[in-house]
Amino acid sequence: MMLFGKQKTVRVEDLIHAIPLRSLPKRILRYVTTLATLEHASGKTRLFDLDERTKEVFYLIKGQVALNSAEGAANTISAGTPQARFPLNIEQPCKHSAITLNRAVLVKIPHEIMHNVEHLTTSGEEAAELTEDEMKDKHYADLFHKLQDGDFEIPSMPNIAIRISKAVNNPDATSTDIARIIQMDPALAARMIHIVNSPLYASRHRIDNCPDAVTRLGRATTRSLVLSFILKNLFRTKHAVLRGRMSELWAHSRKVAAVCHVLARLGSKLDPDQAMLAGLIHDIGAIPILNAAKDYPGLIENPELLDKTVSRLQARTGALVLQQWNFMDELTDVALQAENWAWDKSNTISYIDLVILGQLHAYIGTPRMQALPRIDLTPAFHKLGNGKLTPQQSLKIIEKSKADIQAVEQLLDGG
Repeated sequence: MMLFGKQKTVRVEDLIHAIPLRSLPKRILRYVTTLATLEHASGKTRLFDLDERTKEVFYLIKGQVALNSAEGAANTISAGTPQARFPLNIEQPCKHSAITLNRAVLVKIPHEIMHNVEHLTTSGEEAAELTEDEMKDKHYADLFHKLQDGDFEIPSMPNIAIRISKAVNNPDATSTDIARIIQMDPALAARMIHIVNSPLYASRHRIDNCPDAVTRLGRATTRSLVLSFILKNLFRTKHAVLRGRMSELWAHSRKVAAVCHVLARLGSKLDPDQAMLAGLIHDIGAIPILNAAKDYPGLIENPELLDKTVSRLQARTGALVLQQWNFMDELTDVALQAENWAWDKSNTISYIDLVILGQLHAYIGTPRMQALPRIDLTPAFHKLGNGKLTPQQSLKIIEKSKADIQAVEQLLDGG
């Protein structure tokens, strides 16, 4: 491409109306401008050829460009028009050739970025209605409407968890009072003593009784840990076909919880144990959906439709479950927004942000990553470490923390 003048920095204003970039959170749009280049081309400059595979996507912000198809059809794109809001060559290989008709200014964005932007702008959406094709499958349609109407059995929170939550919220309750409730479940009491002496929490003096463990950990941490340990029992089913799915769901939730625990320690003011609990409950809505699916053999035999049911309804279902359990709003919101990769409602990092990052890290190396955005294109990433981390640094931190992550996973699994 023939250039004239000095190369300039791309501004947010250059892309504020561009499709699909205009749907991005402002902080991510600003970040994309740092990955883009601005080029000035003279008239009659060929931008790309028909069937060419380009490394970048072009947006026209000044001047005119002629697009010519294989059939010989010509189309003139003028900056500032609705047509110019779309990239000139989003499809690969290019469906047109492009040549400038006069002096033009173009923004070039790497194709990899554009591909990930599409994942970011279309995620976190939960369709309210079934499509015509989905309506044809009676099992799927019946279960979808049943769940959408809230007609499902909410898992019961174990009584001991309810009692401990009430005791923690009671300012008159002592550590001994809280410990007495925990000791009603000897296995739970033993786990609390084990964890307080683990490398994650241990200090110089070994703890050998439950009241001292509660005192050392603190009331809020004790509640988060107790709830985390008890939740494992909900990821179980007697149904042979669904047992594997429940096991996979627990393994994923446990992994996300462990990563969240580690990420919360990276200079945030968030409590690591609350972050761990947030990671555990982010997919809690899948449990009642899978339990309800037991009544639909035809659906269970179709893994693709069952996955779609869980994907579309678990956020709303999970929020209803957590509301019924009287969880605080910030954790209920985790269930609602866990896969809303574009979430950006505050300037400080939240538990929702940690769970989003925890999932993206947990999916590294799996096929699911192909349908997910790059971690540095999520607002959550730019709040981590006060926005000073690079994707490479983030991965190194997770790699260095592998032992801690495995330790948390083992603790949650009863190890």
